[in-house]
Amino acid sequence: MTIDGQLQRIIDELVSKGVPLEAAKREFEKKYVSAAVTRSLGNMGRAAKTLGIHRNTLRTKISILNVKPLRSRRDDT
Repeated sequence: MTIDGQLQRIIDELVSKGVPLEAAKREFEKKYVSAAVTRSLGNMGRAAKTLGIHRNTLRTKISILNVKPLRSRRDDT
């Protein structure tokens, strides 16, 4: 399935369940930012570059969206 097909399936489900546009956008952005930060192992500069935004903008988004910071593996011991 293409990304367009996957997105259309998700959009159809959200619309059928009556999810408001702002809620859908916020959840998408939160998960997208979280995935970029996780993929960069918490390196904000690298995550921001991946997202195509400035590092300060990323920090603001993390705060506004309440994205939980990545815990390093060393914190688990």
